[in-house]
Amino acid sequence: MPLPEIPEDQLVEMEVDGNMKMVPKGIKPIFLTQTSAAGFGVDGLTKDDPYKMIPKAQIMEDIKFKGAISDMYVLKKDIEKFKGEDVMIHFDDDEIYGQNYFVGLTEKAAEPFIAFADFLTAQLNTRTTKTPAAGEGGGGAAAAEEEEEDDYEEEEYVPPVSKPWESLGSEVEIADEAVVETRERLVLALHRKRKEFGVPYKFSDRDAQEDPNITQNDCRPYKDPNFELRRKEHNAAVQAVPESAAAKSQTTWFRPVAKALQYEPNGLSERQKYDMLDSTEMRDFLGVIRERYEEALQQNETVDIFSDDFADLAEDEASLGNKTDSELKELQSYYHLSYCAGRLLTFIQWQPAAKGVVAVAGARRMTFEERVSVSGKVNTGYILLWNFSDPIHPQMVLEAPGDVHCFRFCPSNPDLVIGGLESGQIAMWSLADARAAAREAKLLNDDTGEEGNNTITAQPTVLSAVDQSHKRSVTDLHWMPAAFEVTEKGKFLRLGGDKPAPAEQQQFLSVGADGTLLFWDVRKAHEQPEEKKDEPAGKAKKEGWGPIAKMNLHNPDGAMELSPVFGLLDVSDDPQGKCSVYTVTEEGEFTTIDLSAPNVENFTKGVKSVIPGHYGPCVALQRSPFVPGVHLSVGDWTFNVWREGISSPLFSSPFCPTSYTCGAWSPSRPAVLFVGRSDGMIDIWDLLDRSHEPSMTDADTAAEVTSMEFTSSAIRIHIHTHIHTHR
Repeated sequence: MPLPEIPEDQLVEMEVDGNMKMVPKGIKPIFLTQTSAAGFGVDGLTKDDPYKMIPKAQIMEDIKFKGAISDMYVLKKDIEKFKGEDVMIHFDDDEIYGQNYFVGLTEKAAEPFIAFADFLTAQLNTRTTKTPAAGEGGGGAAAAEEEEEDDYEEEEYVPPVSKPWESLGSEVEIADEAVVETRERLVLALHRKRKEFGVPYKFSDRDAQEDPNITQNDCRPYKDPNFELRRKEHNAAVQAVPESAAAKSQTTWFRPVAKALQYEPNGLSERQKYDMLDSTEMRDFLGVIRERYEEALQQNETVDIFSDDFADLAEDEASLGNKTDSELKELQSYYHLSYCAGRLLTFIQWQPAAKGVVAVAGARRMTFEERVSVSGKVNTGYILLWNFSDPIHPQMVLEAPGDVHCFRFCPSNPDLVIGGLESGQIAMWSLADARAAAREAKLLNDDTGEEGNNTITAQPTVLSAVDQSHKRSVTDLHWMPAAFEVTEKGKFLRLGGDKPAPAEQQQFLSVGADGTLLFWDVRKAHEQPEEKKDEPAGKAKKEGWGPIAKMNLHNPDGAMELSPVFGLLDVSDDPQGKCSVYTVTEEGEFTTIDLSAPNVENFTKGVKSVIPGHYGPCVALQRSPFVPGVHLSVGDWTFNVWREGISSPLFSSPFCPTSYTCGAWSPSRPAVLFVGRSDGMIDIWDLLDRSHEPSMTDADTAAEVTSMEFTSSAIRIHIHTHIHTHR
C-alpha cells in the first residue's frame, strides 16, 4: 500500500542505519523484532491493514520491564512527551523510511497516514460490493457465470499404470558394494568349570600404581615409528539418524622431544581485502546476520559479562564494624640499623616456652640480576631474637653463611634452632651453648658491657655438607614427632612398646624447590667421624652432615618433577593411622604425599595427588587449628581452603587488586583468617559473615607484609621491613 504524499516543508532529513532519509515531522522509523512486534500485536499488519493504535501505557510498561533491551527504549523520551492516549505504529513493508515500522510521535503527524489508510480500505470494500449489486439490476454477468457452472462436467479418474522395470546398471554397483566373505569364520569356544558357577565375587577399586604386578600388567600406549596403519579406500552409503553412543577414551602419551618451529603470517593483500569486503557474498552475509548481530550487541550493552557476581550480594547490615574501622592496634615496632637495613624479613616464629620472645630471619632485598652478579660470594645472614622488654637491641643474633629463608625451634628443646639457607644447606644453633660462651667470655674479660646492650652473637654449631644438601634454597622446615622416625633405608616407623620413643625430638624434614624432601637426624650431626679405611673406589662414605633419607617428588600423571615451597607434616595420633605431607608448589599446585599407612596392603609411598589451585607460586600453607584436615593456601591474587580427600578447593576467594604475600588462621575463631598483601594492607576474612569480600581491611604500612604469626595470647605479628606487633 503506498503512503500519502507529504509536502516538502513538512519533511526533515534524518539518518537511518547510516543512510539519509526524508521523513515527515513527528514520524520516527523504528526496527521491531518479531518478538517485539508480537508483543505489541502488530506482527499481523499487512499492506491492506497497515497501522494499529497502541496504548501509550502499554509501551511505557514494556520499556520499564525490559529496560535498554526494549526496541521502544530509543523512543522513551518522545513517548513520555506524547499527550494522547494511543500511539500509531505503521507497517512499512518497503522500508520507505528506512525501517520495517514507523511511529507517530504526535497526533498531527499520524493523521495523514490514518486518513489515507482508511480511505484506501473504504475504496477496496466498495469494489468488492459492486459485483453482487450489478447482478441484482440486470443479471447478465451473473446468469452467464451460472450457465458456465451448469455446463462443467467432472472428468472420470483414470488410475496410473506402472511401467515395466528397465535396468540401467545399478544392480552391478550394488553387487560391488556387497561384503563377500573371503575365508571361513573363526569359532571361539570358552570353557568353565562347573564348580565355579554361582560363586560370589568381590570387586574392589585399586590404584594402578599400587598393583604389585605393575611391571607385568603395565601396558602403556606408545607410538611405533616403524609401523604405519594403511587403510584401503572404501565407499559406503550412510543415513543420518539421531543415534547416541557412550564411549571412553584415554589420552595417548608421546615422548617429549625438543623441537623448533619457524613461521610467518599468511595474510591477504590490501587489494584482496578490498575485493572481499566489496563482494556480493559479503553483502548477502551481512544482510543475513544483521538482525542477530544487532541483538547480540544490544545484549552486550545491557549485560556486563565481566561483573563480579559476589559483588551483587546485599550487604549485611548486622555485620560487625565496617571497612573504615581498624581494630588492629600497633603495640611495638622493632628495627636494627645494622641487621635489618636493606633486608626483607622472610620468616617469623615465637620461641616456645619463652614469654615475649620472637625470632625473625631476613634476606637481602635484591633483584634477579643483582643476585646473579653476586652468586657464589660469601654473605652473612642473621636470625634476630627480640624480647619485648628491649625494642632497641636484639637479645641474640644467630649468624649464618648465607641468607636464612626459614628456621624452626625444637618444640621439646627451645634452645635448639635449625635454619634453611639460600645455598640449600641446613644450619643448627644451640642457644644454651651460646649463652654459656657469652657468660664465660664476660668473666674472662671482666667486661660488664654497655648498659642495655647485652646482645649475644652465636655461630652455627653444625652446618650440612653442600653436596648432600638441597640444590636450591630451603623454603620450609618441620620437626617430626618423637614417636615417628625414619630409618637410613627410608622406612618410616612408629616408636613405642618394645622400642620406646626418645624424650626429645631428634628428626626433622626440609622442603626445597629442587623437588626433594630431605629427612635429617640431629644425633648424626654430633657423631664423631670414623677413621678412614681403605675402601674400593666409588664406595667411599660421604663426609659431613647429611640427610638420612631422601624422597624425590614427581607428578604421578606426567612424571614431571615438582617444586614444593611450603609443607605440612600430618602424623595421625593413631599408631595404625596414615602419615602424610601436604605441600604447595611454585606452579600453584596442592600436593598430597603419603609416607606410611600400616593398614593398607601393598602400600607405596610417594606423591598421590597433584591438584592445580593457583595461577602463580604459593606463598603460604597453614593448617586450621580447629578443623582437622582443613588447610589454607595463599598464592597470586587468591587464597584457597582445602579439605583432605577432596579434589577441589572448598572455597576460592575472589581476585584481589594486589597480590597476596602471606596468610594465617585466627587462633580463636575457626572461620576467620588473615591475609597479607603486597601493598602493606591486611585483609581479614570472616567466612561466616561474607564470602565475596573481606570483612575488614587494615591499612598498616606502605611496605609489603611478608610473614605473620600468632601467639597463644592472640597477639599477632606481621613482618615487612620492620617488625610490628598488633593486638
